[in-house]
Amino acid sequence: MSVVDKDNISVDAATTEVIRHYISSAAREMERTLVRTAYSTIIYEINDYGLSIFDRKLRLLGDSTGLSTFLGANEYAVVKCQELGLFDEIMPGDVIMMNVPYVTGAHTNDAILVSAAFFHNELVAYTCVRAHWTDIGGKDPGYILDSTTIHQEGLLIPGIKIVEAGVPNESVLNIIKANSRAPITIMGDMNAEIACLRVGCDRIEELYHKYGEKTVEAAIDHFLDVGEEQARKALSNLPRGTWEAENWMDNDGVDLDKLVRVHVKVTIDEKGMKFDFSGSSDRVRGPINLAFGMTHSVCRIVFKSLTTPDEASNGGQFRPIEVIAPEGNLFHATYPAPVFTIWASVIAIETIYKALAEAMPQDIPAGSGGDLGDPGFYGIEPYTGRQIWHQTNSGVGWGARADMDGMNAVHHISMCTLKNVPVEVLESRLPVMVTESGLRQDSGGPGRNRGGLGTIRNFHFLHKFGALTIVKKSKTPGWGLEGGEAGPMNVGILKPAPDDTNWQSRWARDIVVYSDNDDVWKNEDPCKKYVGMYRGEFGPGDEILYLADGGGGYGPPLEREVEKVLNDVIDGYVSREAARKSYGVDINEDMEINQEETERLRSI
Repeated sequence: MSVVDKDNISVDAATTEVIRHYISSAAREMERTLVRTAYSTIIYEINDYGLSIFDRKLRLLGDSTGLSTFLGANEYAVVKCQELGLFDEIMPGDVIMMNVPYVTGAHTNDAILVSAAFFHNELVAYTCVRAHWTDIGGKDPGYILDSTTIHQEGLLIPGIKIVEAGVPNESVLNIIKANSRAPITIMGDMNAEIACLRVGCDRIEELYHKYGEKTVEAAIDHFLDVGEEQARKALSNLPRGTWEAENWMDNDGVDLDKLVRVHVKVTIDEKGMKFDFSGSSDRVRGPINLAFGMTHSVCRIVFKSLTTPDEASNGGQFRPIEVIAPEGNLFHATYPAPVFTIWASVIAIETIYKALAEAMPQDIPAGSGGDLGDPGFYGIEPYTGRQIWHQTNSGVGWGARADMDGMNAVHHISMCTLKNVPVEVLESRLPVMVTESGLRQDSGGPGRNRGGLGTIRNFHFLHKFGALTIVKKSKTPGWGLEGGEAGPMNVGILKPAPDDTNWQSRWARDIVVYSDNDDVWKNEDPCKKYVGMYRGEFGPGDEILYLADGGGGYGPPLEREVEKVLNDVIDGYVSREAARKSYGVDINEDMEINQEETERLRSI
């Protein structure tokens, strides 16, 4: 069987598949190069990066297994860069950098770097990478939680060659280093990114030399068209109609007592799938505004999960998508709106799924625990004297589905390829000891199918060091489906050292003191324990306790099989008290079911 493109170039199906997989392999080799040579744990441990390969028309050909929101935003970013003329004079060996969020679709620390591949002196493809840089000179070290303008979020680089014909532009690099609190780290990470771009360009050029320009591009045209056909075929099996849902963010990082509305209207028709965020809040003062490229990305994530979840990504699969968000909307930030946190992307995905659950409850999971985010740590590294920043992260529970319980301790789908930093790595780099790390009992929403469990982690400071807390989705609960119930929400608690009597003057916020006798994760109102976004210094004996939410349940809890409830109690997922209260199952201290009492409870 042969494939014929518009220029009547014949390519057999086998060759087309070889070329498609060759490009995917090139993207994975770029990823390996980046991970093996990067300096910061947020890249080589957490996987906070995204790598993509585009053809000369800036159509997505393949990408790596990096951060899912990055991968979706990369295509938007390179198209915008081309519209700005940044690629007009790109030559072999050049690397162009851009980090303006309204163009890149992320925040200032997530710059995109782009190189081009050439065949017989003609540009044929682009390679692109973005990875989170430790520090680019924002108003605070690490993560910025309360900026009110983009100019508080770090150095803006509006598209410039940082490498020209293979030679680094030292003048520009010196400006970047001078504006960073961690210049050695970000230069190491940048060199790793440049290396991975070179690998990608080398592989694409090898592909063109092996098969020839016409054969490669005929194959590209075909597999992009096939990607669109696959997506449209899957789309034809979904219900037609329009559904909408709303959700809430805790605050914008500045006005801490004001919830922020997220609203989406999703339409599925013969043309494709349309996502309309016009009903969401207007731009807010704090940094939860979302660049439009990231809004595109979250819609692509949902669309792909429903249409081609088992296929390697390419641009053809996303042709049936339309995204609407007026300029000045929460989901279409414009200059000079702050955009640093990107957390609106998490809530956007949750809200889209919530809307679609009305149409296809058998295919959509209940609400998840959202995005908690462990503390970030910053300070002077004792054995080097360098300023350092380390981000950690915990898993939340995923929502239950019609046919299964939710997954325990996973990252949100917007960050589904991220990993947590191993405790051993964290403790070797920081004056911190992790004294508890495990699943949070009773955090899974009750249901016929139980929501997945969130995590519990406790960080104990050995010496003076800086940290910030990032706790989201702690004021409004998630949701269950078809009679299922929500989990208990995210909680963050600051605990002073036992002998510290002046902790209130040290910590400027109204913080609830935690005691060992306080059964905090079963408190009826965990919002009383809410810390939210806090930045400050911690001393020896201070602790930060994180309690991650679980996913929502699916179906009425009293319909859960009694044996499953018993197994959950034995495994420590559910307490005996919750088994009785939520599931109507009475279990004694010997882990035996009281049949008579259980029947009575379930008949009430």
